[in-house]
Amino acid sequence: MKPWITVGDALSPDGTRLELVEHDGDYVIRADDLPLMSTRLHFSEVELARLVCTKLKPGAKVMIGGLGLGYTLRSALDLIPKDGTVVQVELVPEVIEWNKGPLAPFANHPLDDKRTELVQGDVAKIIRGARNEYDAIMLDIDNGPSPLVNERNGWLYTYHGLLAIRSALKNGGKVAIWSADDDPRFVALMKRNGFRAEKHHIQVHKGKGGIRHVIFTGRKT
Repeated sequence: MKPWITVGDALSPDGTRLELVEHDGDYVIRADDLPLMSTRLHFSEVELARLVCTKLKPGAKVMIGGLGLGYTLRSALDLIPKDGTVVQVELVPEVIEWNKGPLAPFANHPLDDKRTELVQGDVAKIIRGARNEYDAIMLDIDNGPSPLVNERNGWLYTYHGLLAIRSALKNGGKVAIWSADDDPRFVALMKRNGFRAEKHHIQVHKGKGGIRHVIFTGRKT
């Protein structure tokens, strides 16, 4: 049996230990030994972009919070107009380096696309500073409304965080929020913030049963 090999490690701002590990050609990012994402199970990350990036107008500008393994960025690039822009925000510099290195081929090198604007920083800070700027915002931060890696990210899923997301979107703009688990109250919270909100149960592996993640979507009304 082939062993798990640690390819890289990092420390998040709140002290959580991140690891990139490889096994038999596949990669997993772990947080304090808990698996966050895998190159084998990434369908929900692709769907995160598909749910809000289809049929966007020319010149569209979208944002992704959390680079992960690069699959959401690749999906967004495949969907937006040729003159569009994807602002990819990632807090941990080592995650960026992993995506420029061993992870790059899995999502077909999305950081090399000229439409990608890479920002190393806090997505919450960027959202707070934006007004009517984005056609879509996608968040794949920790475990969604139940934050795992960085407790500061919990603000994004509060009433005030959703209000800031709404302010950052253009009229009619859309948000998609990835979550490991369902939160029965979150759709109602989004609606109170002026979103036409839904939730979608997404398989982690296309065409197969088993574990499902949740993606919450909302359109700014």
